[in-house]
Amino acid sequence: MSNVFGEPGYATLPDGRRLHHVSQGEGRPVVVLESGLGASRVEWGLVMPLVAERTRVVAYDRAGFGRSDRDPHRRDLERMVQDLGHLLDHLGEESYILAGHSLGGPIIRSYAAAHPGRVAGLVLIDQAVEDLDFYYWRSMRAMTMAVQSVTIGLARLGVKVVPAELRRILALFPQEMREEALAEMTSVPELRTTRAEYAALSDGFARLRASGAVLPPVPVTVISGMLTTNKVERRVRAELVAAHRKLAEAQPLGRHVLAERSGHMVPQDEPGLVAEEILKLAG
Repeated sequence: MSNVFGEPGYATLPDGRRLHHVSQGEGRPVVVLESGLGASRVEWGLVMPLVAERTRVVAYDRAGFGRSDRDPHRRDLERMVQDLGHLLDHLGEESYILAGHSLGGPIIRSYAAAHPGRVAGLVLIDQAVEDLDFYYWRSMRAMTMAVQSVTIGLARLGVKVVPAELRRILALFPQEMREEALAEMTSVPELRTTRAEYAALSDGFARLRASGAVLPPVPVTVISGMLTTNKVERRVRAELVAAHRKLAEAQPLGRHVLAERSGHMVPQDEPGLVAEEILKLAG
């Protein structure tokens, strides 16, 4: 088994499923990375070595991605938060620094609100913000689900659809890392899991918005990508950045950081910035 992304391991969950994780480095506090929608540990390939220079860092495959078992349960926000909690229990630390990209932001915020004593700090990297209306647009949801279904159908026929933005991101990785990431991200099981996560997204966000969940009084850094790469981003980028700023300002130890050379994919476009902000919380 390749360990190009780190030393591999598995956490066995109460229902018997196994979550695959990789780790690099030594020391405390331990940093755990939560990926965005449809992404696995591979999205952290450029960030992990930088964080590992100072402390231990762990990334994992959510259920159905990479080398983790699939989940027969609906892949809603609450289920993903529950799985993260089981992974943290398996790792055995008293508290963690959690960093989440995109959908990973609401996942780690939800965990921190429910388990404040186990979180020493949060880094939210161009995170999704459940208060914004565009996550609930029916037209966007219908279009996205249709595209995902077509992509899955083509993959079953052996045709790999690699969007231009994904090709650009993969080009930033070393070759061995790139090949492993491409093979996983274009596989039928991963594409199906991506669709399953997206199908439950708006319902989970609506429940999170209604919950009024409060973050613990720990350092919270919110990183916003500032560039736009497509028409949809141009429509929502300013609104998203404003929501990031509002969240940071609402935290007693909040900071808002602008990733000037990045769009949404900050962990690949500016891995040094992401690692630097994580390590600021590590002390």
